[in-house]
Amino acid sequence: DYIKPQSMGERCDVSSLALTDKDGRGICITRLSGDLMFSAQHYTDEDLWNTMYLHQLKDIKRKETVLHLDAAMRGLGNASCGPGPMKEYELGESSYSYKLRISRTM
Repeated sequence: DYIKPQSMGERCDVSSLALTDKDGRGICITRLSGDLMFSAQHYTDEDLWNTMYLHQLKDIKRKETVLHLDAAMRGLGNASCGPGPMKEYELGESSYSYKLRISRTM
């Protein structure tokens, strides 16, 4: 658990994912092309930025799931207190895209 939003819980090189309730109802997302990464949490980035202490997370946990879908992620490091990411892990200036299929699960 982190208090400040970062790439926590990020899943990389994903071909498909399903978000369901306890009865198996929900959505399934399947990658058709491109790279797909995601995170799913019960907090928005704003929720986390406005939280000072870890124990406060239980008070702001949402019933809904907040899903972030990403086509690319910058490498580790931001040069705020050390080096930035190595060149091979930085995002270039090109565009990124992916195609997805979103379907319901029953």
